[in-house]
Amino acid sequence: MFSENDFKIKPVKTGTTTVGIVVKDGVALATDTRATAGFFIAHRKCKKVFPLADHAAITIAGRVADAQNIIDYLRANLRYYFTTWSRPMSIASIARLAANLMIRWRLFPYEAQLIIAGVDSKGPHIFNVDLYGTLTEEKLLSTGSGSPIAYGILESEYREDMSVEEAARLVFKAVAAAIQRDIGSGDSIDVAYIKVGGKYAELSLEEKKPLYAQYVKRLY
Repeated sequence: MFSENDFKIKPVKTGTTTVGIVVKDGVALATDTRATAGFFIAHRKCKKVFPLADHAAITIAGRVADAQNIIDYLRANLRYYFTTWSRPMSIASIARLAANLMIRWRLFPYEAQLIIAGVDSKGPHIFNVDLYGTLTEEKLLSTGSGSPIAYGILESEYREDMSVEEAARLVFKAVAAAIQRDIGSGDSIDVAYIKVGGKYAELSLEEKKPLYAQYVKRLY
C-alpha cells in the first residue's frame, strides 16, 4: 500500500559557489562550474555567470532551469527598455525587476539566488536577490553551499580601493578556497568583470592559468 509520503515531492539539494565584489572602478564576479543533484555531479562545465547587457551581469545559484528562465526574462525586458528609452536600464532597476518576479511567484518560487552586478551612471553596484524577492545592495557577496568558505577569503582581503584586476584575482581565490572544502563546488572557475566605461568581459583560460597554479592546489 502507498502512503502520503510516497507522493510528496522531495527537494533535491544543490551546491555551488558564486562571488561578487564592488571596487572603485568596476565589479568582479566568479563562480565554480559544477552542477550537482544531491551527491551526484550532473555536469562539470555548467555556466553560472552570464551577461545581461554590456553593462550588467548575473550569477546563479540553485536550480539551473529556474535561473535560465529568469535570465531570459531579464534580457528581454532590458532590450525592450533600451528600445523604448534609448538608454540602458540602471543596475538597481534590473535587480528590482528580478526581485519583483520572485515576489510574484513566491508561493511557487523560483529556486534560485542571484547576484546582479554592473556599472551604470551612478557607478558600480552589486545586488543580492533571493527566491522570496529579498533585495539588498552589498559591497561583497557570495551565494551557494560554498559561500561560508568564500566569505572567509573576501572579508579578510577585500578593499574598496582595489583595481578590477585585483578584484578578479580575489574572487577567483575565494571560489578556489570553496572548491577545496565544499563538495557541492568544483571542477573549474569562471571569472567575469565590468569596468567603469567598459563592457562585460571574462578572463580567458590563458589568463586564468597562473591563478589556477597559485590557488587551486592538491593539499594532500
